[in-house]
Amino acid sequence: MNIFDCLAEERIREAIAKGQLSGLPGEGRPLVLDDELLVPSEVRMSNRILRNAGYVPPAVADLRELRRLCEQVVEDDKTTSVRRAQRMTALLARIEAAGLAHVSAALLRRMAANPDAK
Repeated sequence: MNIFDCLAEERIREAIAKGQLSGLPGEGRPLVLDDELLVPSEVRMSNRILRNAGYVPPAVADLRELRRLCEQVVEDDKTTSVRRAQRMTALLARIEAAGLAHVSAALLRRMAANPDAK
């Protein structure tokens, strides 16, 4: 956790202790989480059509393949693991170029922490 996360958590705890977060509009009701909240409204419909048609953005497909490769690394022999490592390096470069390096880093950390999880 970085310093800003720690500060934010501390301020939230202080506000809860002082009762500043009680009685707010919508309290006790579930959050409406729109996954396209930051996407311009004119693009949302086209995104929905593509998603319903089964389209997956290339970066998401790369992340899925990276996860599959991470799961298979344990079972590899030496020649297969070299080829797999080369493919993983290429995928990581493409994922980073797509601006999703933080997602692939989290995936790799989780796989390293718990290699038996699928």
